[in-house]
Parts: sequence; structure tokens; C-alpha cells
Amino acid sequence: MQGKIELMMGPMRSNKTAELLRRCEMRRQYASQYVMVLKPSDDTKGGPGIVESRNPNGHSKMHALEFNSTNPWEVLAAIEQKEQEIGKRVECLAIDEGQFVTDLFQFTRSLLDAGHDVLVAGLDRDFRAMPFGEMLNLSWLVNAYGGSITECMAYCSCGARALYSQRLIDGKPAHYDCPIKVPGDAYEPRCAEHFVLPGRPH
Repeated sequence: MQGKIELMMGPMRSNKTAELLRRCEMRRQYASQYVMVLKPSDDTKGGPGIVESRNPNGHSKMHALEFNSTNPWEVLAAIEQKEQEIGKRVECLAIDEGQFVTDLFQFTRSLLDAGHDVLVAGLDRDFRAMPFGEMLNLSWLVNAYGGSITECMAYCSCGARALYSQRLIDGKPAHYDCPIKVPGDAYEPRCAEHFVLPGRPH
């Protein structure tokens, strides 16, 4: 039987990770499922082997299997080993920061075909407001395999709904030509009126 997929997408500070961890805990506590939490190596928050939400309330952190962001397929051997250890199937895989994962679409589809439920949280768009990684592609899997898409909400400092992740470097909006991944950056959720992208081509 195929698994089902649950997507949690939105901008920075929209509690995507907190929602992912809440659902993991619900499955463990009420459905008695074994949930394996996965962390791509490009995710630097929370420290090694920890998935952590920036929201101090609720489910703030869980231990996770950290894997090379460019090779999620290495996780398959770890799943098989864990199933041998616990003597049953791993019912659910939860992937945080899915936008960093290479081959995310095919990897997720493989897990679903193998009968695992899959939870994926991640940014839908990068700091340029362009699709980030393969997160948006996963909506096809929701249609094909069943499941849900949750648009996690964030708010601009003005009170309007924030659809953008404003990257700040030394407190100033990042230039369009900046690399997608840079150390030392920070983010704020911004609405369309207050989102700034210096150097954006017209």
C-alpha cells in the first residue's frame, strides 16, 4: 500500500518546523507509529543531529538522522537497519528543510511507493521569491498519492500576511546576485509592500 504525504510550506518564521515536530509527536503518541526524523546537512540550525524550531513554544526540538543533502538515498539503508532493530516498519519519515534536498521529488516518491507516510516541511521560495529546490514540485505527489498541503502563515511587522523571506546581511537587504546559501545571514518575514530586493532584474 502506498504512503501519503503531508507538506508544510511557507516563508521564514511561519512555524513550519514546529508544525512538523507537532505532527511527529502526535503520530508517536496517539498512533504508536515509529517516526524517523531526517535532517539535511545544509540545515545549520539546532546543531548536528537535531531538528529544532525557532519557536520556543510547543515541540521545539527532536533528535534526527542527519544525511548529506546531495544524497538522500543513503537514508534507505538506515531505514532498513532501523526496521531490523525495532522489529517492525518505520511507518513515517519526516523531512525538515526539504528545500535543501537534492532529488527530493524522486526520493519522496520512492518512500511513498515503499509504503511510508512522508512529512516534508520547507521553504516554498528563496530570498529572491523564486521556487526553492523541489518543494513546490511535491504538490503533484499530494494529488497522486493523497495527503495534504498546509500553507504555514507568517506576518510582516506591519501586520499584513508575509509571503516573502527577506534576507538580511549585516542588517541590510541582500542583493539579488547573492548566492542562495550564505553563512551569517538572517531573515524576516515580509509582505509584498515591504519586501526589498536590490538589483532585481525588471
